[in-house]
Amino acid sequence: MNVGKSIKVAMAMKDMNQQDLAGRMKVSKPYISQLVGKEHAGVGTIVLLADAFGMKVSEFLALGEE
Repeated sequence: MNVGKSIKVAMAMKDMNQQDLAGRMKVSKPYISQLVGKEHAGVGTIVLLADAFGMKVSEFLALGEE
């Protein structure tokens, strides 16, 4: 599971930037920047990310495996 890669791929697919994602998740842009650099994240964070992209958790995580 590579959360950072999943985020990058999902942002490209949804034509979003880190600021857009931060707004959807109601978090700061620096927090998103930290997540992009990580391989792992907590379950709650992964659920919020998947929701922000309008995806199922399994779909979101699969993006980091490709």
